[in-house]
Formats: sequence, structure tokens, C-alpha cells
Amino acid sequence: MDLFRYLVFENPATVVVALILATILLGTVWRRTGSAGCRWTAIACIAAGLMVALLAWLVETDRERLARTLETMARAVDEGRPEALVACISPDYESGGVGKNGLADIVRRGLTYVRARAGTPTVKMAEGEATVTQRYRFRPAPGNHAAVAERRPLVKWEGTFGPDADGQWRLLSARAISPRPMLPQEAARYLPGR
Repeated sequence: MDLFRYLVFENPATVVVALILATILLGTVWRRTGSAGCRWTAIACIAAGLMVALLAWLVETDRERLARTLETMARAVDEGRPEALVACISPDYESGGVGKNGLADIVRRGLTYVRARAGTPTVKMAEGEATVTQRYRFRPAPGNHAAVAERRPLVKWEGTFGPDADGQWRLLSARAISPRPMLPQEAARYLPGR
């Protein structure tokens, strides 16, 4: 079932291309031999390709929902929109004793001083949760020359995500894993004014 779900919903282009190639091959054989079996199999391939494309378009998978959340988070951090980032945090967030409200305060304060460009995420999905590892390149916010961006320009973060009651995937926990392991509240110590 996992292979079917992967091929139809996560990678439908592979299936559609294979069905198109099979249709071309069967159509060629049918034209040369007049075989009714080839004709009907080619028609079945066309129908199957249309069904796969329609299913892939209609069904939004967990991976697609997670990708949308990651894209929203990356844009929010790059553009300095703290409320968009806070909306991607689960009410069940907990990391080192800090809940969603604590992280929201850190996010709002942090985006006052810095912005970050997100790298390509590495996603590992298993049993209703996903672990995402992603590098962020920090820089000072416009009009703010915070020293934090120069001291720690590239930070690799790991986050655990899961679906909330509304079906959207949100952040459940987060921690930096390089240049050294730390929780968001520890990273906040590098911001000015503390």
C-alpha cells in the first residue's frame, strides 16, 4: 500500500509517463498488427493515466501539507513576518519546558533583529510525524545590525512536525543541531537586549 500511495500521490508523474509510453508502444503494435487486445490495453492505459492524474490532483497528502507549512515558515523567516511563523506552531508545541506562547515570544523578538534564508529541507516521515532538518542562513534585519547574524550565520535546525485537528501540519518541537546543539530559548540569548 505504501508503494501505491507513493507512486500515485507522491510521484504521479512517473506513473503517468510510464502509462504514456505503454500507450505509445501498444498503439504502435495495434496499428501494425490490428490486435484488438493491444487496442483495448492502450485505451485502459489512457484511462488509468487520467485516473492517476485526477487522484493526484484531488488528494492532498501529508507530505504536501508539510511542504506547504515549511514553505510558509521559510517565507515568514525571510520576510520578517512573525505572525505567519507563529501560525505554523502547534498548540501542543513543547521544547525544553517552553510551550507555544514562549516560542511565539522568541519568534517575535528574533524577527525584530534577524532574518534567515532557509535551505532545502530533509524530511523523514514516520507514523503520523515528520522530522525535518533544515539549514538557515541568518542575516541582520533591515535597519538592524544585530551582531547575532555575524556570529552564527549558518544554523542547522531540526523540528518535529505533526498534523493538528484541522489536518494542517505544524511544529511540535525544535532544536538547533549545529554549530552546537541548543533549544530556541538558548538561541534567543544571542539576541541583543538580553
